Amino acid sequence: MDLAELEKLEEDLRGHIALLLPGARAAAGRLWSGGIEAHRMAARLDGIERQTRQGLGPGALSAHVQVQQLARDCQYLLARHTAEARR
Repeated sequence: MDLAELEKLEEDLRGHIALLLPGARAAAGRLWSGGIEAHRMAARLDGIERQTRQGLGPGALSAHVQVQQLARDCQYLLARHTAEARR
């Protein structure tokens, strides 16, 4: 996969994450604020948000790693969204 393809994938994944993140934050806001799960969720969502601002980095390897991480984050958010929709 060349750099242009990775750039496009990164852009697409960041777009998906931008759509899914507000719903995940809303669901996290419904958790008991003093609980461990609320803390873990907030930390995970903050990490995902930071990851979207990382960029691809200086080389092909860092670009691949970034795209893979964004894909995992997107999968996580989609799984949370699906679980919330079933409730």
